[in-house]
Amino acid sequence: MKIENAIRQLRRALMLMLRPSSSYWMAVKSLKPLSSKFGYDRGTPIDRFWIESFLELNTKRIKGKCLEVTDSTYAEKFGGQKITSIDVLDINRKNRQANIHDDLRHLRSIKSNTYDCIILTHVLGLIDDFDSAIKQCHRVLKPGGALLATSSCFSPTYDTSVNFWRFTKAGYGYAFGKYFSPKHLTVTTYGNVLSGQCFWVGMAQEELTKQQLEYNDPRYPCIVTALAIK
Repeated sequence: MKIENAIRQLRRALMLMLRPSSSYWMAVKSLKPLSSKFGYDRGTPIDRFWIESFLELNTKRIKGKCLEVTDSTYAEKFGGQKITSIDVLDINRKNRQANIHDDLRHLRSIKSNTYDCIILTHVLGLIDDFDSAIKQCHRVLKPGGALLATSSCFSPTYDTSVNFWRFTKAGYGYAFGKYFSPKHLTVTTYGNVLSGQCFWVGMAQEELTKQQLEYNDPRYPCIVTALAIK
């Protein structure tokens, strides 16, 4: 673990030394991005910083019996010993990390009032009927359980066959407000004009400073998040 941290810090330092200035990217007229993989081939995607910041802020909610989509990465990372069990959901039956293969829009295999926490990171934008997905999440949550959801406000759509939606703060509030009480719903946004541009062209977290990533400008949101309590 210490070696991995040292390598990560060294990589970040090198990327900071080599990163182009924001004025450079404002001036360049290029028809192609730096990366077509959200920056994975350069480092860590910028939007992951905001997603993890949101989950870390609400880590006390990630406990008990949890449900996460595709894999259990975030439940394990932010739930730790507070977790009693984790179910991984995926409609794709080829995903061996999933122990429940079902459709989030229906969830016929999951009983009501099952989970203490559901983690949906950038899932709803990939579902045509996102309203039904939110309704099902509300149903399978235990009373007092938490739904932690994130979606893009602003990002590339490399696979246009499954990218249906981008959400605003007001849109998220409306969608979740149909099933969760406004008193138990907190919607926030992350991002700013600089980090948004860098994310758009495919730069990575390691090419920005922490201050540039943390600065939040609601006028230029990159992701939107919801903490919804049943």
